[in-house]
Formats: sequence, C-alpha cells, structure tokens
Amino acid sequence: MVKARSALVLQGGGALGAFELGVARRLYGNPDFAPDLIAGVSIGAITAALLARPAKGLTPLQALERFWRAVAVSGWFLPPPLRSYASLLGNPAFYLPRYDFYDLARWTNLYDTAPLRATLAQLLDLDALADTSAKPGLLVTATDIEAGEIEEFYSGETPLTLDHILASGSLPPSFPMTVIGGKSYWDGGLFDNTPLGAILDRLDGADQRTVYVINLFPNKAPVPTSFAQVAERTQNLQFCNKTAQDLKLLRRFDEVADLMEALEALAADHPVRQDAHFKTAYAAVKARDYVRVPHIVSITRAEQVEDFGGSDFSPETIARRAQEGEAEANKVLGEFKPASVAA
Repeated sequence: MVKARSALVLQGGGALGAFELGVARRLYGNPDFAPDLIAGVSIGAITAALLARPAKGLTPLQALERFWRAVAVSGWFLPPPLRSYASLLGNPAFYLPRYDFYDLARWTNLYDTAPLRATLAQLLDLDALADTSAKPGLLVTATDIEAGEIEEFYSGETPLTLDHILASGSLPPSFPMTVIGGKSYWDGGLFDNTPLGAILDRLDGADQRTVYVINLFPNKAPVPTSFAQVAERTQNLQFCNKTAQDLKLLRRFDEVADLMEALEALAADHPVRQDAHFKTAYAAVKARDYVRVPHIVSITRAEQVEDFGGSDFSPETIARRAQEGEAEANKVLGEFKPASVAA
C-alpha cells in the first residue's frame, strides 16, 4: 500500500487570515482530512495552533470559528464608510492601544496583545500544546531580532507555549516583541511568510506526500501606475510566497533521488557497487537522504491587499474573506485528488 503523508502551511497576514478559515471549512469538511503536520506564521501560526491543538471538547474547525467570531469588530459607533477601520482603535479579543504615555520615549510597539493571549488560552489545549508527542505535528516560526534569522519551533522537538504562538505574530511596530529563553522575537513573516521549507524535511519517509499551501498574498499583479499602487505592490511583494526558486532547486534533487533508486536496484555484486570511489560517494549522498518534492497544492487569494486590509476585522469582511477562501479551495481541490484525502 502506498504510504501518504500531508501537511498544511499557512501564511501570515493579519485579518486576511479569515481566508484561511474558509479554506479550513472546505478541508476539514472532509472527515478523512488529517494532516500529519500543520505549520504557520503570524495569523497562520494562530490558525495552525487552533487546528492542531483545539481546547478539549472542540473540533479543530470549531476552535477556529470561535476565534474569528471573538476577534470581529463591528465598529457600530462609526459611520459605515469608516467601520472597516474600527480595529485600528483596538480589538478587545486581540489587541488594545497602549496608554502609558509617560514612558512614550521607550515604546517599541503601539498595542498590547494581552487580550490575544487570553483568547487563545480559552480556545487551545495548553497541555497538548506542550506535549512533544501530540499529533498532528505543529510548527511555527519567528524572527530572532538580534541574530536576524528565522527560528523554527516544532512541537516534536520543543514543548510549545502561548509565547511561541505570540512570537510568530509579533509584528512591529504594532505588537511587542516576545521574549523566549532570553531571546527576543518578532513576526516570522518579516523573514519568510511561507514556512514551506521548514516542513519538507519533516515529511521524509513517505512514498507520496501532499503539502497544502494557503497564500494570503498573490505573487502576480499588474505594474503600478501610481504611488498608492506602488505602496500596495511593495506590501504584497514583502509577504507573498517566495518558494518558487526553492522548489526549482528541490526538483533538481528529484533527479538525485531517481539516480539513488536506480543504484540501489543494482545487484550487490555489480562492478559499480564494488568500486571504492563509488562506495564513498554513495554513502555521502545516501546520508543526505534526498527525497522527492511533494505535491504542492496552492490555494491563493486572488486580490492584492489594499490600504489597511490586513487590519480590517469587521464581521462583513471576515465573512466575505472566509467565503472567498472556501470558494477558492473548492475550485483548486476540485481539480486535485490528493492521496491524503482519498486514502
């Protein structure tokens, strides 16, 4: 029987994460969908944690639905044209403005994320979050500010806490840096907003693998013709999926994997396998454990982020983005029959 493994990779993008809610509705609507690993950054890390470690009594999708209901900001006190900007004044279940103006010269962030910690504490199983044997695997990334490097926090290697989830979404200058083990972290999306590479090695050992990548920022867009469009395009390029070149390189490794498979099929007494130089080179390559690139299923938002789109937590926008995510997932998955779902 063909062994199949799957992973779910979730980008960051603030309120755009409602798109991931819609995709999750489609994926988890299939009772056979059970990824071996869920990875995310920023809002994607929050989504990943809720799907991988929902509080007792909640299904993954229920935990995620409750989160988005909690963080919706109606803005009823503002005129309709301004309600999409209401969350700039604060989001009671996510972040609140700072008022310690006496210490303004020492500020490094504008909002306090204590509300997010409280919200997640209600929706996550914190014991399971800290359990290195819990399944599925959970991976979140954050940027080590001082080292200037991305750091991966994987549940199979490190007991995770709320700090790890908040660190992944500590986007400056809005949110405070998060300190873990004496190191200070900012949002992982500053370094790499698509933690695809982080999960590939952890899917080794499977004959057939599928990775679902949920992109909140489209790669392609028209050339800007105004300063407003330049700002918009710059923001999207900063956070869009940049793994295409990595995948091209990895596909070259497919050829190495094919060659190794052919060599392993040679008889033990074959002259090639008896050559001393071959044995040395073969052992070195074998130790690297080259594997084939998995099937990549990309589900991507079609439109660029405009203005404060990443901060629009209005109920109507959350509902619209969730509908877009579900519709796009239906379209993409209707054209792809992954082994992880069909098995």
